[in-house]
Amino acid sequence: MVKKVKDLFNLSGKTAVITGGLGHLGSAMTETLLELGADIVVTVTDKEIGDTLILSKLDDFKKDYPKQSISLKVIDFFDNKSLEIFFGGIGKIDILINNAYFGVQKIIEEMSFDEFNKSVEGTLSGVYKCSRLAMPIMKKNKGGVIINIASMYGIVSPDWRVYEGTDSNSTPSYGPAKAAVIQLTKYLASYWAQYGIRVNSVSPGPFPKGEVVKDEIFYKKLKEKTMLNRIGTPEDLKGIIALLSSDASSYITGQNFIIDGGWTSW
Repeated sequence: MVKKVKDLFNLSGKTAVITGGLGHLGSAMTETLLELGADIVVTVTDKEIGDTLILSKLDDFKKDYPKQSISLKVIDFFDNKSLEIFFGGIGKIDILINNAYFGVQKIIEEMSFDEFNKSVEGTLSGVYKCSRLAMPIMKKNKGGVIINIASMYGIVSPDWRVYEGTDSNSTPSYGPAKAAVIQLTKYLASYWAQYGIRVNSVSPGPFPKGEVVKDEIFYKKLKEKTMLNRIGTPEDLKGIIALLSSDASSYITGQNFIIDGGWTSW
């Protein structure tokens, strides 16, 4: 029997792990999967666990979706044992969204070799480790979905004219590591297709937050770089996350989806 569209997007009975699932973009991803019926495990770092804003988001989700399981786990992406314990305690993973990111925000003249290496590890290695540890669980359950959050800067280089006269910058580790995330996505999709595991990446464009948005000069420049003449909001990612997480994308794997308002197309 051919499924109807609403059935293709239904995630009832599915379990999703979302790293950084209560952050700026992660919260919209978490909410998307909750809206579609999934049970959720979100991860935070030990520094984030004391953030009242993050904990309030978790409370809101629990109030809005009382019939679904929503749990919070603290993990350290630089501690392999911590990751092994976390994934070893999860019996089922249908969806993994590798959204968490760590990077040192310094320009190339100021970034040390160690800071560069740690930023690359926090951007790329975390995706690899989580995917590698989730794979045996998905394989045992006859398949699954992995979504890696990359960036438009994994495809194009920064236009430094956008940053002139502002306090913002683009760190030298970010783009190369995100480009590697896109390539790793294709590698994993090819290798794990035999197990029914689909792997895709999403490359957001300008989705600034906090102090960046308050910089009127930078904000204006960002908008003007996009065809749609606006910056992205977290809700702009909900559609692609819903698609890639569900059976609506059952014939899609190894692809990178650019959500950038047209930035990279002209």
